[in-house]
Amino acid sequence: MKNYNFSKTNRILNRNEFLKLSEAGKRVNNRYFTVLFSPGKSGTGRIGLTVSKKSGNAVLRNRIKRYIREYYRINRCKFEFNWDINVIARSGAGTLKSDHLFSSLRDVFNKIEEGFDNQ
Repeated sequence: MKNYNFSKTNRILNRNEFLKLSEAGKRVNNRYFTVLFSPGKSGTGRIGLTVSKKSGNAVLRNRIKRYIREYYRINRCKFEFNWDINVIARSGAGTLKSDHLFSSLRDVFNKIEEGFDNQ
């Protein structure tokens, strides 16, 4: 049985960790998301979310964050490595329907998996 929980140990919460990830991490882009990733130091893979006010009002920003968390929670079993990942939403992400948002996230995470394979 798969474990779909998403606790605080699965999140990047500290500003210093976000800064280290932005300095040392690799970058993958598409039209709606920029993703920074690097090997993690904790025992589990972690994700951090960055959604600026350019993405929309608070309702849209929270919606984007919920969808990113849900996509990661369901699909993190695909990642064999313990990586720290920061997903940065770009300005057009707030206007997407859920299926387009998930397909855009799938595209970015597939690019990350290709980056893992090259390691």
